[in-house]
Amino acid sequence: MTGWGTYTPADGSFQRVRYTGDPVQLPVELHARENGLLVTFSGPVDRAVAETPRSQFAQAWNYRYGPGYGSQEFSPHHPSMPGHDPLTIRSVTLLEDERTLFLEIPDLQPVNQLHLHLRVDASRPVDLFATVHKLAAPFTGFAGYRPVSKVVAAHPILSDLALATHSKPNPWRKKLPNAQPITLEAGKNLTFTPSSFEVPAGATVELTFKNPDVVPHNWALIRPDSLPRVGDLINKIIAEPDAVARHYIPKSDDVLVYSDMVPPQDQFTISFQAPAEKGRYPYVCTFPGHWMVMNGVMIVK
Repeated sequence: MTGWGTYTPADGSFQRVRYTGDPVQLPVELHARENGLLVTFSGPVDRAVAETPRSQFAQAWNYRYGPGYGSQEFSPHHPSMPGHDPLTIRSVTLLEDERTLFLEIPDLQPVNQLHLHLRVDASRPVDLFATVHKLAAPFTGFAGYRPVSKVVAAHPILSDLALATHSKPNPWRKKLPNAQPITLEAGKNLTFTPSSFEVPAGATVELTFKNPDVVPHNWALIRPDSLPRVGDLINKIIAEPDAVARHYIPKSDDVLVYSDMVPPQDQFTISFQAPAEKGRYPYVCTFPGHWMVMNGVMIVK
């Protein structure tokens, strides 16, 4: 056995594999649905063990597709950050064939790697690793099903290809003379500190956005009264393959100026001309799920 990745000093092989007749409990089918997974086993499943959600574990991660060999393991929810995302298993249902489990996982998305650690009877747990390319229609054949609206994320490889080919430098990175310095920070519990600031109409502003948080954030200034429209675009943005390359900035004329996505413990500075029209201009973090609470207002006087 001197296959790929081996360090064995000599050739070797299985000389004989003999079926002993003993039962074996292994997964033989897996189907990914928008609301979870159907996993079929080779033998009957113990309902009392399998239908206990805390007996089961699921996590996911992605690899970075690129020209270099190998990759760190990245969080699917925060693509720039190394790590795994645990997935909540809301319920587990044993179907009538007594061999198929439906694991209700509302947050399931296309991922490079899905790891399931499943207990289905008194024997040792089963570990299953799968790549989820697509999600079929929601599975409805279990008690407690309720329809939920869901945006399915773009395949991680498509996002990586867009990141490699469509990245553009931030148009507001260049320093402007006589700029009014403003410093903002990502606060606790998805907030901006301060939550508002004032600038004169038409003033030149140099804004530094600092991120002391543990997850990435950005800062985007939008037109007055446009928050619901922009927010709706942000809610759907994970389905767009180039969303990461665009730093999750929606394609909308309502967005006036923005920073790049800022990693934890980092900062980003932009310079821009404040609007000539007086008013209250909202600013938001456009990372999916943040905008509803992580927003503030720039008051142009």
